[in-house]
Amino acid sequence: MVLDNIAETDRIRPQQREFARLNLNYTVMSKRKLLELVKDGHVTGWDDPRMPTICGLRRRGYTPASIRMFADKIGVSKRENIIDYSLLEFCIREDLNKQAPRAMAVLNPLKVVLTNFPDGQTEICEGTINPEDEISGKENTFF
Repeated sequence: MVLDNIAETDRIRPQQREFARLNLNYTVMSKRKLLELVKDGHVTGWDDPRMPTICGLRRRGYTPASIRMFADKIGVSKRENIIDYSLLEFCIREDLNKQAPRAMAVLNPLKVVLTNFPDGQTEICEGTINPEDEISGKENTFF
């Protein structure tokens, strides 16, 4: 062994540790099977949004902070375990909830006639753009 020949006898020798791989519920995580999907043309590449790779997650809209939060929450384990996919989704919701602006729109409006509201009068209502972030301010909506 190399360490027997080069290491000092009074010092502690380094040890090798193996950690468990990441297993997500309902997700193919085997590199061999993922490579088969890419080679057979079932997906467009390693950065396809359907792939459970970092590139795929980023193309799907996952932020770097949410991926880091997920890694922090699951930690490093020496034993085989299965992580629920909802934890990954929770991390992206948690991250986007802090920074994503909110907006409201009526896509299919209904015609409503108000009989007790004067013609030509408008009313302005204020709504927060992001309730988690006070700096984002408020937006005006006209009625």
